[in-house]
Amino acid sequence: MRRNEALIDMDEQPPTLRPDERIQKLLLSSPAHFVGEFDTPNLLISHAWPPLHTGRPRWFGGNEDSLSRTAIVLAFRTPAPPDPAPGVVVPNYENVGEVVASALSVLYGKRFDVHGPFEMSGFFGMPDLLAFATPCEPRLRHNDGRPRADRGIPLNLGDAGRIASLILGSHDDPRLTAFFSAAGFYRRALVTIEIDPESAYLHLITAGEIVSNLHDVPDEDALDEEARALLDRIAKEMSDGTKVASFLRGRLRGIKRRFVSVILSMIDDTFFDRREAAEQFGSFRKDDFRKRIAAAYDLRSRFVHSGYPFGGWINLQMTRFEVQLGKPVVPDKEMAEVLARAPLFSGLERVIRYVLLTFAAELGADVEVPPEATSPGAS
Repeated sequence: MRRNEALIDMDEQPPTLRPDERIQKLLLSSPAHFVGEFDTPNLLISHAWPPLHTGRPRWFGGNEDSLSRTAIVLAFRTPAPPDPAPGVVVPNYENVGEVVASALSVLYGKRFDVHGPFEMSGFFGMPDLLAFATPCEPRLRHNDGRPRADRGIPLNLGDAGRIASLILGSHDDPRLTAFFSAAGFYRRALVTIEIDPESAYLHLITAGEIVSNLHDVPDEDALDEEARALLDRIAKEMSDGTKVASFLRGRLRGIKRRFVSVILSMIDDTFFDRREAAEQFGSFRKDDFRKRIAAAYDLRSRFVHSGYPFGGWINLQMTRFEVQLGKPVVPDKEMAEVLARAPLFSGLERVIRYVLLTFAAELGADVEVPPEATSPGAS
């Protein structure tokens, strides 16, 4: 800047320099490298750039080291606030950051952090920038700069339009609230896996439970073959067998069985045609998939009831495998069996994202990608 240039234009005098009460701005970020922007009159998702002279070029998100981040502005327009008066509460829209970040995490399969507002309801804010100084493992699939193998949405913020119908406008479908709640647990799992693997795994199970509670499961899916055969025999051979079989059928359709059945019903063969594990033998197989998902729920139950730690086993070799290879050596033999069958965090994360995207599609989102856009195998 030349010395004779004015720093501030004194000729242009808008009514005020304070933030517009109807325009809210929050800061998000992701370890993944994003390009593009999503720009509509009421919602903007775009890049925020670091200071040019701070020596922090990694903030641009292109270096893929442990501190690389894409800083993202979330700006949206809201209704005019009520006139100030005693007892009137200033509107707070911080939760929108959580909602949008969670939906973006599911859409792209990437970690998104929420840092808070820097302009909200006519006030300036100070975002929390701690995550920008916190390393992330850049090789993890939810942190790296590549589209996911399943429904590999390009890492372009313009593709946020695929889920815009879920974010913008009013919706009467009560399932939408459940979707955002499940997506929130999914996002928190990606944020916490590197510091608290047990909690991260449980977040994924909770996301799956929320989805399973919103979907009906036919009896033939909720019960295994032996249980169905026994119920048919009871119905035919007992005098009041139909009534007894109906009672037992309801008891047998427990939370775990519903969880497993819904997950399986929302995973199609395409899921098994692709893989993200670096090694084929460390990938999911269709023939034992049910047992693996059931073991994931068992792992959650055993931890909740006994507190038995398992984080060191489910975050092993996450860049190479989706499932456990061999049987872990632990004092509890039953726990060893469960750990041997349960998917690693990387595997369960891939499953839950696929299920959430299937759920999002039911709600009107556009999540499908042409087959040629995503190559099979780990990329």
